[in-house]
Amino acid sequence: MSYSEAVTSSWTRIVRWLENHAAASAQALNPPATDADIQQLNDALGFRIPQALETWLRMNNGSTAKDRRTPIPGGFQLLPDPASKLFPGGEVFLDCQSIIDRHRQFLRIADEIDDEDWWMPSWVPVLAEADSHHGLLLDTDQAARVLAYRESDYAKVYAASLEEVLEAVADALEHRRGGGVLTRGRHADVQDGRLVWE
Repeated sequence: MSYSEAVTSSWTRIVRWLENHAAASAQALNPPATDADIQQLNDALGFRIPQALETWLRMNNGSTAKDRRTPIPGGFQLLPDPASKLFPGGEVFLDCQSIIDRHRQFLRIADEIDDEDWWMPSWVPVLAEADSHHGLLLDTDQAARVLAYRESDYAKVYAASLEEVLEAVADALEHRRGGGVLTRGRHADVQDGRLVWE
């Protein structure tokens, strides 16, 4: 199975579960990214995004449909609806524009603090907690492995691939089990029609 097929399979399972069990979270999913969205993202980053990420974005352009954007110096802050937080760490699946905004912001901060290891140009944020520097990114210099980043530490290896993360989440949802490393030891539940991880 190719990377794209693996992403398609796992994300289809996740969306099906949301539609059947957590309608409010399913409604947080945006329509697919367009050719123009993908081109704008590639142009802003200065390189082509990994095929696995493009496949995912072409299925749903993030889980930000219910969110608000507030202007801040240097870009925008994403203010997520609780239903947008689909992943075990409370992260939102970023849409193309949010990826662009965060990538620019983080590179600017790295430049301001004169620490290129804090955020590298080849890193692409894909999942993020809205109110802190916390989430998952793809390291495009290292075969698109997934790194976890947080305010208090440098980014560290989290998973071998995006496909591995999505498969772990799909398995956790369908089998209602938690405890795995990639699901941060949490299990899925539903409150007020939205997915929550406990």
